[in-house]
Amino acid sequence: MKIHKLVDVLGAINDTGKLACDMYELGKKHYYSEAQGQKIPVSEMDFQHLVRAFVKLCEQEDMLDRSEHMGTTKELMEKIKDLEARDTLEYHDLHGKIDKLDNIISEKDDYIEHLRQKIKGLEDTVQHWYKKYNGLEDSSKTKGHRYVFSEIPNDEYGKKLTRGMKVYLNNESYTMRVRGQHLKKELYGQGKAYHGANIEDCTHLRVYIDAI
Repeated sequence: MKIHKLVDVLGAINDTGKLACDMYELGKKHYYSEAQGQKIPVSEMDFQHLVRAFVKLCEQEDMLDRSEHMGTTKELMEKIKDLEARDTLEYHDLHGKIDKLDNIISEKDDYIEHLRQKIKGLEDTVQHWYKKYNGLEDSSKTKGHRYVFSEIPNDEYGKKLTRGMKVYLNNESYTMRVRGQHLKKELYGQGKAYHGANIEDCTHLRVYIDAI
């Protein structure tokens, strides 16, 4: 039965004697028939044909919704994979930079330690030569005796010699000490040399020159 006939029948049996007005305008609405290869008015469609077309359109709409959903899900998964790949690259890049910084810091620490050792060596060298120049070297490292002059006769010549040394000594840098040497034989056993013999009790003189 055609749709327009079905509308007339349903309108006749309706309490109002008719259907909604748009039901009578289905001749203006068209549906593309794949079987006929052209558009036909909906009012000229067979009832069964109309139902099948409606079911087909519902199935197509459902498939379209699912396709769009799958497309959205697929895009989302691709974005997630892209983000994971990007995070992995950034992670490796960051670790590479950290390793590089660790190497640089380690090299700088080694270089700083090398400079410290070098500076210490220079300080030791400067200290050594300072002491050597100023006569401050440890007496244990001095070869021989600490006195500069010895065996100077304790007479007028010797006393005059030591007085002349004091006159011309560089008093700003050095001090000079004259001490007795060789206790006189007649004073042996009298304890004269217990705390160091006096110059008058000795036959000779020693001269010590020390850096200030």
